[in-house]
Amino acid sequence: MPKAGPASALSRRSALALALAGGAAAIASPAWAVGAVKHYILVELLPGYDQLILDRWYMTFHSQQVRRAFKAWQRNYISFRAYLPPAEATARYPIQYGRMTEIQFDSLADFRETRPHNIYGGLESFTPPPGGWQDQKLFKAVTATIPVNPNELFVSLDTPPKEIPYFRWIIFFKYPKGMTEEAGDAWYRNVHAEEMAKVPGLKRYGLYKAVTETAPYPRVAELWFDDYASWKKAFLPAPKFTPPPSGGAFPFFETISMFVGENPDVDFVNDKRSIP
Repeated sequence: MPKAGPASALSRRSALALALAGGAAAIASPAWAVGAVKHYILVELLPGYDQLILDRWYMTFHSQQVRRAFKAWQRNYISFRAYLPPAEATARYPIQYGRMTEIQFDSLADFRETRPHNIYGGLESFTPPPGGWQDQKLFKAVTATIPVNPNELFVSLDTPPKEIPYFRWIIFFKYPKGMTEEAGDAWYRNVHAEEMAKVPGLKRYGLYKAVTETAPYPRVAELWFDDYASWKKAFLPAPKFTPPPSGGAFPFFETISMFVGENPDVDFVNDKRSIP
């Protein structure tokens, strides 16, 4: 077991590991009722590393240990290999490359119950990524715990199985300082969503609100297209949407995002490797 570093470094490393394992402890939740929840984890592969290195560690060690520790509560545990975003897309939008993992729970209470009494103990007991937990440079991870169903669904067209995977744009975002969530949501619903719903080729479009008050990005938008060409037609060049009161250019707020398909390539609950 590696020696623990300074308290601040240990805190950062612990938060990172718990992000991959299912998220940091939820301190509070909004007043509205929450049913089944899902935990989205955007795992960004950092420059200088290949996805094979990330996958070897994640699938062989980390996922198996997470499953052993938390399987009593997990309803599903799947992971999606990201589309490699073209340079023209990353030049305009903050799009990450790596993996998106999704873990579902029957309730927020079940999600919270996974946090204490981890059978592996502290972070040092989990198999570290290449190079170790100290100053880990392989990936970054950001999470959002949201309802299984979107809080608001603005576009919902049929998405039957087809030869080419659907193209999902997962966007984590937060409103700027000085804009309340109520004001931000009102603008988003009444102005932005109506304009966004009209972009060509959009098949499905929903908005999720994080069920914890500690989420670094309290809102998650999810947009589906038939393929990258359809997405490019809609968003390159960037559409001229009506800005919020805070101004700026689309996507207006601080965001991170990822391109994934509709099917995972690995299902850890059923121990299946799938064609994505």
